[in-house]
Amino acid sequence: MDFLQVHDLLIKKPNLLVSLLEMTELDTWHPDVCQFQKLKSYQSLNMDNAEKIIHVTQGVLLQQVNNPDICKISVNAIWSKDDVLFHNVFQQNQYEYLAIGDVEVAIFDARTVLDTLSKEPFFPDFLIEYNRRQQEEFFQFSYMLTKNIRERVLDVMKRFSKKHPDGYLVPKRVNSLLLSKCCQATPATIKKALLDLKHEKRIVKREQHLFIQD
Repeated sequence: MDFLQVHDLLIKKPNLLVSLLEMTELDTWHPDVCQFQKLKSYQSLNMDNAEKIIHVTQGVLLQQVNNPDICKISVNAIWSKDDVLFHNVFQQNQYEYLAIGDVEVAIFDARTVLDTLSKEPFFPDFLIEYNRRQQEEFFQFSYMLTKNIRERVLDVMKRFSKKHPDGYLVPKRVNSLLLSKCCQATPATIKKALLDLKHEKRIVKREQHLFIQD
């Protein structure tokens, strides 16, 4: 497998990078290779224009696009534990990152990592892992689509929320736009589902937050 093939696979399936690194002798604890950061809830991850690879080791990280010309921020992606994303590696961007709950990340120097991977022989283990992840993600996505929209909304909201003895406290930043990205539905459909859930008392207001009752 040559360098271009590695790049092609990593663009399509960036989470494979962790499996790839485990096959190398790269010292991922060296500060020139990787740095670790802990973020509090709603804290931004400040990134410069350098080429970086971000590995989410704990929590949920929102990737946002900021358009200063129209003062608009939109959610581009939601990353959770074990997800890997590229920052300014294959294209320059204006992404911002925001922690939902406590988040821990490992930030790799992208050039060092990719140069190391390009020199490694990749064995069938890599392709087996690739196929396993594909099947796993296909099942998760397909299973989600078997549920009605209200159940999808509840499942995703719980993923972002803090567990309490009698339910889940939902962060204020979990809105219809974010839920639409996760649930594969339009924001209008999500708003209708939220109204139905509130009418059924499955979601209530508590301490200025939405609360999902078990």
